[in-house]
Amino acid sequence: MRVRFQKSEGLIFRDRQGPPVTIDAGTLEEDDRRSLEQMVHEARFFDLPARIPSFRDARDTTCQITIEDRGREHSITVCDPVQGPALRRLIARLHELGNDDRKGDDRKCEV
Repeated sequence: MRVRFQKSEGLIFRDRQGPPVTIDAGTLEEDDRRSLEQMVHEARFFDLPARIPSFRDARDTTCQITIEDRGREHSITVCDPVQGPALRRLIARLHELGNDDRKGDDRKCEV
């Protein structure tokens, strides 16, 4: 599984855009890989619409997520507040994995 993740803040996606992060689950520790796969499954990621509506204003955060897994690829754009606890947990974990890499973690997330 490969995950591309990018977040931004502001009314227009480019207002304050964070660097894109690519997470290759094959490079994660076994427990982390299983946990990430389970979160994707619980969020029903591949069943989500491409754009998940939200009540937005200029302070909101937007996340763009693309996941490739076993020949499937799906992308979503979601805005805070994120609907559904499973998707919120997945996004929080992607933030953690991306931040771990920037701190010198050996998980090999490509930034």
